[in-house]
Amino acid sequence: MPDEFIYPEAISSDVLKQLFEEAYMEVTVDTDGDLIVKDNYRCYLRPDADGRLISIYAIFGASPTAAQAEKLAYVNRVNDQVKMIRASVSANGKFFYDYYLSVEGGISKRSIVMAVRRFFSCLGSALHEDNANVVT
Repeated sequence: MPDEFIYPEAISSDVLKQLFEEAYMEVTVDTDGDLIVKDNYRCYLRPDADGRLISIYAIFGASPTAAQAEKLAYVNRVNDQVKMIRASVSANGKFFYDYYLSVEGGISKRSIVMAVRRFFSCLGSALHEDNANVVT
């Protein structure tokens, strides 16, 4: 993949989809227009309307027997130990992991792909922190 730069005004779901296809990664677009990239895990990418940020996130279920205190202890541990992504418990009780990639001023296409690969790596580290089996 050439190390071409892309600028906020050119960021769209279609452009990102093509970028990940060129990187030989499995990618689809859901009904909301979010990209779904699959590797060891599945993550979603959503560019802001102005293209200045790309939201990278993953959602995992929670064990039905996990207490709220256990869930919060887990996300606190992830946020303390895995610095690159943020973990939270959503209102519906699921685990939400996210990272925001800045495109302002331009970014190389390679950097976007590498950021998603790094997100997957951090996600693996976050899931490794689940010593109470609260994530499903």
